[in-house]
Amino acid sequence: MLDVPENTVGLHIDAVGDPTFLYAISHMESQDGDVLVSESPAGVTITNQDRQLSPFPGPFKSPNRSASPNTGVATLLAPNNLNVNFYPGIWRIRVSALGPFGAVNTTTDLRITFKRGATPQTTGRLPVHFFFTGSNGWTAQSAPNNSAFQAAVERMASFYRAIGIELTDFTFDDISASYRQVDIGPLGPGRPESSLHDMFSLNTYDTGVALFFVDRIGMGQSGGIVGGISGGTPGPLRPETVRSGVAVATLLSSSPGELGHVMAHETGHYLGLFHTQETVGGIVDQLNDTPTGFFSSDNLMFPTVTSAPASLSDEQAWVIYRNPIIEDADDD
Repeated sequence: MLDVPENTVGLHIDAVGDPTFLYAISHMESQDGDVLVSESPAGVTITNQDRQLSPFPGPFKSPNRSASPNTGVATLLAPNNLNVNFYPGIWRIRVSALGPFGAVNTTTDLRITFKRGATPQTTGRLPVHFFFTGSNGWTAQSAPNNSAFQAAVERMASFYRAIGIELTDFTFDDISASYRQVDIGPLGPGRPESSLHDMFSLNTYDTGVALFFVDRIGMGQSGGIVGGISGGTPGPLRPETVRSGVAVATLLSSSPGELGHVMAHETGHYLGLFHTQETVGGIVDQLNDTPTGFFSSDNLMFPTVTSAPASLSDEQAWVIYRNPIIEDADDD
């Protein structure tokens, strides 16, 4: 049972468990019977395409979407759209886990963070921590004065500045060049070895978001087809987990504009935003003011990379501001 206090505008859940299992927040229901997340959401038919998108298709198609494929950590941001009925009081949540042969009984280290405010937040700060493998010639020493890197950061910052959020408190750290080529992370339970997850665990900062710059994610040529990966939707608030970061493949494009787009897009996932349009199944996000269809690439969360103008919608900003990771603009 979970007692949501008064003036709560959002809550963030992360449950850290065995890195060989897949986890999800699979149920969230109020004492009054409002169901935000369910393994069998009312009025929803689960299809095979839904199962391709998530090993927990019910939570993925629930009113408050949950369960992007997460190995080792389950996460949830609530509310993550304006169409759900979230309010103070008693709520029941359940964490589910899958092992190599199906559902398993296990334990997690569960952490719930409430974001409270008497009035809606419209400005904020997002600390950003940069980790360098030597990819693109960038290091902790060279990046602050490198024009291409600064242009990519400015491109990223422009998306968030437009909704009132300033990127701040930059830190710069070098990590081993052995992480210049990382895998895409385990695709199912039972495979704990992952260079991507090992890399994310190097993030020791307990604020903001950590961005890791690598050559490639996976084995494709020219950066492969994976330009970036977020540790979750949303990512965990706590550091040093197998999901505590965002990876950006610099060899996907030499354009700072496109790299900045990837940095901002994957950070959007980390803050709790889903794609406006999934590439299979015709699934769209749960927001009312985002464009749909495959000719709507002028939204940051459309699943393509571009240096052309793009933006976040008002409701996407509303979701981001529910995440405790966004600090009050007046905080020192």
